Amino acid sequence: MNRRRIWSELLPLAEVGSPPVLRLLARYGLDLAIAVRPDTLPELPALCRAAASAGVPVAVWPMLDDAAGRWASGATITPYRAFIEELLATLTREDLTPAEIIVDLEPPIGHVQRALDDPRGLWSLLRSRAGDDGTSAVAAFRALVETLDARGIVASAAIVPFLLRDGSWERTLGTPVTGVGFRGIHAMLYTSMIEGWSRGLLRRADVLALLALLCRAARLRFGDAVGASLGVVGVGALGDEPTYRDPEELRQDAAIARAAGIDDLALFDLAGVLSRPPPEAWLDAFVDASPHATPAPTLRAHGALAALDCLQLLSRLRPFSRTR
Repeated sequence: MNRRRIWSELLPLAEVGSPPVLRLLARYGLDLAIAVRPDTLPELPALCRAAASAGVPVAVWPMLDDAAGRWASGATITPYRAFIEELLATLTREDLTPAEIIVDLEPPIGHVQRALDDPRGLWSLLRSRAGDDGTSAVAAFRALVETLDARGIVASAAIVPFLLRDGSWERTLGTPVTGVGFRGIHAMLYTSMIEGWSRGLLRRADVLALLALLCRAARLRFGDAVGASLGVVGVGALGDEPTYRDPEELRQDAAIARAAGIDDLALFDLAGVLSRPPPEAWLDAFVDASPHATPAPTLRAHGALAALDCLQLLSRLRPFSRTR
């Protein structure tokens, strides 16, 4: 499936739904994945109608307020599901039904920010679910997906790269995928963030090799259901995400994903594309990239994967306690 979509997280919904923006998306054949929070929900019906008139398919990407955790996880599933019910009720009153809802599976944003700021925060995040088998979270998310399926709505998931390694990361992060029944999986493979947050440990050549390895892992684990989200062009929820240097880096990423057999691609995000003109340069690079030879693996790329596996192993070790 040669599908292209663009995420929109920070741009006001009224601007996303403006005629110039929708004409741009329609010209490039892009679907729109629109982030909706409780404070922006009242604007969603108007955007859906405008996008339908412009011929732009819309997937809804629900998010909680930051104080409630923002993203979906075992820790936030109750308020997250309640917000989806509110969202669907709002659209139903307007005789609208979304074709797809994308569940963003990540730990609560406060935990993620602490993990990025301090290694002790990362360790706390990894250890917070030690000994939890995750069965209650799986059941809760499966119930959500079944509810959406019954209403004819496709339930997809956006996942972090950790979840491509094996199912144990799902339990560690409280973000279940296995056994839930998501119809589509969008792996967030943001090379600019991986490179930038490595603080010089990984170079551009390393992250390209890592992208190829992760794309292959995604295909092996999820098959034709998997897509790749590429980026980033502009910052997102954290406000300081490292971004692409230029459109050529986006073209390289899209070509590598396509060479791995992934043709369902998403770009993060619309606000970045519009704020770094001309937008056509970014969108041309995104939609026109042709598959090319996969980059050779590098020692640092393999080292990054090994480090992930070590973190996962350490997070599963129970604290040592002495008995008398």
